[in-house]
Amino acid sequence: MRKGRFSEEQMVGILREADREPVAQVAKKHGISEQTIYTWRQRFSGMNADEVKRLRQLEHENSRLKKLLAERDLDQPPRVVPLIMLVCDAYLSPAVVPRGSTLPRGAGWRPALADVAQASYAA
Repeated sequence: MRKGRFSEEQMVGILREADREPVAQVAKKHGISEQTIYTWRQRFSGMNADEVKRLRQLEHENSRLKKLLAERDLDQPPRVVPLIMLVCDAYLSPAVVPRGSTLPRGAGWRPALADVAQASYAA
């Protein structure tokens, strides 16, 4: 990501200056466009320099924790699905259970491709 000319604390300072003076004048003084000031206002609305610094620290800590979590997940072996789940899932699938069966349709019930194909031809 591109490093900007201004730190976040400087941006907040320029915004406070733009609150006191006309935006066009402040933009010209600092060599930035008026749109940049409005963009900064959206990003740092109502924050002071200390809050911006704290926000940056929290974002840095959050990214560090996300990296640690991703590394931990990569180090763990892949999750193995127990065989009983596969058997139950196959037992409840419509390809195995005949039509008109009185078995309850639980969470493992999935329409089979054959049922979808027959339904589309029947219409």
